[in-house]
Amino acid sequence: MVLNLCLPHFHTSVQCNKLCADGHDVSNLLSGDAIARRRGFKLEYFLRPPVHVTLSFPVCVDLCRLDLELFPSGTDPGRSSCRIEILVCSDRDGVRFQLVSRSDLQEELRVCFLNPAFKPRDPFPDLPPAPESEAKAQNLWSRGSLVSVAHLRISVPFSKGCVLGIKSLSVWASPSRSCPASELEKILEAHVNSVKRTNHTIAVPPKPTGNITTDIPIPEEFLDPLTQELMVFPMILPSGVNIDNSTLEEYWKREATWGRLPNDPFTGVPFSQSSKPLPNPLLKTRIDRLALQTGCTGVGSRNNPLANPQPSRLAEVKTVADSRRNTETLRFHGSVSGSTPRGSAKRKYDSSFPSTSADPGRSPSRKTLQTHSESDSHERRLADSLDQALNAALHGLPVFTSPSKTSSRVDASTGQHTCVFCSCSLSVYSSGVPAYALPCAHLTCGPCVRQRRPCDSQTLKITCPTCGTSASGGDVTRVHH
Repeated sequence: MVLNLCLPHFHTSVQCNKLCADGHDVSNLLSGDAIARRRGFKLEYFLRPPVHVTLSFPVCVDLCRLDLELFPSGTDPGRSSCRIEILVCSDRDGVRFQLVSRSDLQEELRVCFLNPAFKPRDPFPDLPPAPESEAKAQNLWSRGSLVSVAHLRISVPFSKGCVLGIKSLSVWASPSRSCPASELEKILEAHVNSVKRTNHTIAVPPKPTGNITTDIPIPEEFLDPLTQELMVFPMILPSGVNIDNSTLEEYWKREATWGRLPNDPFTGVPFSQSSKPLPNPLLKTRIDRLALQTGCTGVGSRNNPLANPQPSRLAEVKTVADSRRNTETLRFHGSVSGSTPRGSAKRKYDSSFPSTSADPGRSPSRKTLQTHSESDSHERRLADSLDQALNAALHGLPVFTSPSKTSSRVDASTGQHTCVFCSCSLSVYSSGVPAYALPCAHLTCGPCVRQRRPCDSQTLKITCPTCGTSASGGDVTRVHH
């Protein structure tokens, strides 16, 4: 059979001239991972055409057919259009490309480019499987250029309302007559080994896990138009497109990094109070019904909660509430029952609280209560450490603003600071009376300091009348309110 050179064991390389979106790299088109191939290739949402996807084959090939599938536009029907151009190059340097076909698409998602002059030969005498019936057929033009092709380029010169990307790609071809015999043997061996692995996988099907129907097809409207994954919480946009809430939030985060307001991903129109996304409960109900029919293995999206089922948190909350209610009941009965023996009261008290020892048979409610107590103690230790750090920082500030064990005298009637010598008021509003602070944190006024300055050149020495602390002139600091 003619080979599909997009399979990974043929070692075809691919590259793109634009930046790919996260998780939708152009290498997904040739990946051996089924999940990556299903994601396909997409550009970043802010990029525009032209887009060039270039495939380089390990050997020169003769083209037979090219199958291409695009992503759905997500806009209103009849408003999207796209042009696909196919170019080939026979030189290994990949410089001179020649246009061999072109197709203008409106609402079509699949297009098939056929080479009517292709004739299969040994060792691959069979034609590829027939293309899908809904695919648009387009012939390849130049007969001579489709022989000994080393590079194939898929170009999108312009598009309107379409998602720039390729969902799936298949290049059916056979090695050219100029291919060396050694390279031909390697290709044939890789093809035979791939067929053996495929037959082995088909011959040994996986064991069924239960009465779960996994062959139910997923409708296209259930998939997110940007990520192509099953929507968990569908939202309907003002443009009429349904999109998953998680995808919409991720898009808004990216828009915020550019300083843009939340807007419609497909039209770019900012949201307003009268034009904003709304939940789509009808579509949500249909998706949930499909998820229940397919089970945990029927849907393969990464944001699907069925892929990793988790127990409901309502049961955990109910267990914690019941345990707390039982604890309060035991405390109440233990306090009002005066005839209860001391041993039984101790047992009741012990049963009211979770044990700190490792008990494998302990109930989940006690484990939950212990977790809450540990978190509370951790928060308490964190608050204490913050208080200690704040106190250490305040100790480095001037003495009149740092906390101290001794405080200045405060008049009980007015609540203002007073001088330790003359008891005059040192208010923050009395700008005419300067205030000075002693090393013991007591305050004194400027006139009292000048009165105690000696007439000769001796050093100033002041003794605090309140606590008896002696201070020199260099230890007295001016206080600025």
